Amino acid sequence: MHSSATRVVLTLVSIFSVTVFAMEGSVIMDYNTRLVRTKQCIIFACSEHDLYFNVLALMAANQFVQPVHMNSSYDLVSILTRENYARTSVIVDTTCEGAPKLLKEASANRYFNKTYQWLLWGVEANITDLLPIDLDYVGPNAQLTYVNKTSDAYLLWDVHSKGRHLKSPLELHLIAKLSTELHKLVVINEIFDLQSIKYRSQFNGLTLRGASVIDQEDILTNQQIEAILSRPTKDAGVAAFIKYHYELLSLLRDLFNFTVNFRNSRGWAGRLGNTTFRLGLLGIIKRNEADIAASGAFNRINRFAEFDTIHQSWKFETAFLFRFTPDLDTRGKSGNFLAPFSRQVWLFTVATLIGINSIWLLLDYLSKRWHSQAMQCIEERIFNIRIRRNLSAHQAITNSHSNWTERILHTFGAVCQQGMEPIPRDMPSRSIVLTVFLFSVVMYNYYTSSVVGGLLSSSDLGPATVDEITNSPLKVSFEDIGYYKVLFKESSNPTVTRLISKKLSASRGPNEMGVYGHIEDAIPYLKRGGFAFHCEVVDAYPIIAELFDANEICDLREVSGLMEVEIMNWIVHKNSQYTELFKTAMCKAREVGLVERLLRQRQMKKPECQSLYTVYPVTISGVSSAFLTLLSGVLIALFALCLEIASVKWQMRRWNRFFRPTRVHKGIAIQDQA
Repeated sequence: MHSSATRVVLTLVSIFSVTVFAMEGSVIMDYNTRLVRTKQCIIFACSEHDLYFNVLALMAANQFVQPVHMNSSYDLVSILTRENYARTSVIVDTTCEGAPKLLKEASANRYFNKTYQWLLWGVEANITDLLPIDLDYVGPNAQLTYVNKTSDAYLLWDVHSKGRHLKSPLELHLIAKLSTELHKLVVINEIFDLQSIKYRSQFNGLTLRGASVIDQEDILTNQQIEAILSRPTKDAGVAAFIKYHYELLSLLRDLFNFTVNFRNSRGWAGRLGNTTFRLGLLGIIKRNEADIAASGAFNRINRFAEFDTIHQSWKFETAFLFRFTPDLDTRGKSGNFLAPFSRQVWLFTVATLIGINSIWLLLDYLSKRWHSQAMQCIEERIFNIRIRRNLSAHQAITNSHSNWTERILHTFGAVCQQGMEPIPRDMPSRSIVLTVFLFSVVMYNYYTSSVVGGLLSSSDLGPATVDEITNSPLKVSFEDIGYYKVLFKESSNPTVTRLISKKLSASRGPNEMGVYGHIEDAIPYLKRGGFAFHCEVVDAYPIIAELFDANEICDLREVSGLMEVEIMNWIVHKNSQYTELFKTAMCKAREVGLVERLLRQRQMKKPECQSLYTVYPVTISGVSSAFLTLLSGVLIALFALCLEIASVKWQMRRWNRFFRPTRVHKGIAIQDQA
């Protein structure tokens, strides 16, 4: 029911309307306030009376109105902007001369969408004349209402098409009738139901334009593309997400009853020289040469302005796959007997043992010095013999020399838990021995358990980053698919540059796999070891689960980081007439579990390791430090031998110099007696 002010305005409109096909104010009022329930109205008309009286009526109904005279100059782009209300109606008097130009411009700028409710006043005009075939942006997302007149009523029709660019006919459904005498609106169908997916999901076998990416030679026909994409197994040159999005497209095809005529592209992206002309699949979609694609696209900031996203579910994840062997232990933990302790711990342990030896030797020195002084006093008092005193001093020096070497050996034996013989008798030495044994028990138990645990555990073995892969002895190959070639050609990442220079630039032998290959060809190299293959992991898991045994699966390692892990976008052309329709359908498919079912089928999990543990043999690099220690000990022993020989010779010379005068004196004495 209209207010009293609105009735007055409508009465004035009916009195002062003088044009033959003047727009009926009650129709416009009921359309805005009762059918579409908008808050803003833009009126395009060529009659000043229509503009004046309809504006007054709508403003009286609390509508924000913007009148535009079609015979004057105006800019449609500056009128239909983001500043409009979320629900805005656009009224067009199609009897005006400028109406065809206005509708053509609206179609070119894709304004027949879910943002605006269009009312075409087409009394005594044919709808096919108002919306000819060259107005190609009249699709399933159009919100167009066409008004014509019979002898006793105005009829409001919902108008849309499944794709005028595909020569699809216009479809009309009656919305409501407005009696010319009683001005009573009778709603036949709710307008929002007619504009929803419920009434616009039947495409009646319409053929949409499709595109996909198959990196193979001579793939030209739709039959070839359908045959490859419909196979559940892996095909060369076809990414896993291509077949996944093809199955999503099949869901839409079954739901909306349309067919697809595919065209193939060898790659996803690229530009022609230094221009902005896009190549590959993205170029096809941007130029609106395809309505839907059986492929996903990576997230890039500059693509949001060029494409619409209708779905996101596929997690794109690539990695280097290789079988671990002990020679790939980049962290030096496999069999390395120095690994349980860090360098700081080893140095601190050696310093501690040196300190203990020094304290022990100091205690021995103080004890022997006290005993030596006491014995010397006793001998001087009783015997007073110089030779005996010299012999005692020489014996004390020899005992002192033997004591410090024995103390070092005792400490080393205690640390190695080999016991100690003879056991010291004095209390200070026994206290030190007890401390050394307690220290060795704690350190030795932790050391041995760490060594055994490191040999039995293999969870953190092997290269873990792309740079470690680059520096490892692994041979590297990649799946023969387009995005790797684009990556190596366009990327300026230092990691990629080092990988290319060290791993991909060298020539390959006849028994080695090339830089690019297929997963099936890489399996024997992966089983053999010493080889890494980079691909989308979900493509490799089924083959690995089938051909690898339990131990080989446990040895399998993954290293990601060369390409980003991201959720891929399923895209269509920007402001496509199918965006809202397909997006709504995919939301429902996700809610009912169809998307989750396809993901479980396509994204196979990594095969689980069934072995409890794997013991890897100790390599020469792991025990090299032990052999170096042994060699160092031999060299130290030879050096000690040389020092002992030199020391003995020096002592013998000194001894000879000391006793030679006495022997001469005795000889002289003997001769004198004779």
